[in-house]
Amino acid sequence: METNQSANKATTGRYRVKAPTRGGRRPGAGRPKGSTAMITGLTLIQAIEQQSNRPFEQLLAEGYSRAIAENNNKLRLEYERMILAKVVSDRTTVEVTENEDLVEAKKIAFAEAVAALTKTTTQDKK
Repeated sequence: METNQSANKATTGRYRVKAPTRGGRRPGAGRPKGSTAMITGLTLIQAIEQQSNRPFEQLLAEGYSRAIAENNNKLRLEYERMILAKVVSDRTTVEVTENEDLVEAKKIAFAEAVAALTKTTTQDKK
């Protein structure tokens, strides 16, 4: 009888533990098997070009020009953010400006550091 009462206290007591309401596996959840791929940026651009019979770049430039002509600064800034994000992501490069002398100096410094480490480790073991 006491075990039954203690079980009731846990569920009807002052501090009830709530069942989780989110997360976990649910039957029927998720993407159905055999469904087609989601929309990609490329397929979206191709659909826009097909509907308008003009290249997407041309439509983009026209919209940007229209925003400038209408003095719509908010829209113009959105176009600029979008264009610059694409330009910056496409133009990210790394330029190596090291000459052979600098590379040799780094090799020597690395070899000296490794030698010093092995010397210290050997002395610690004695």
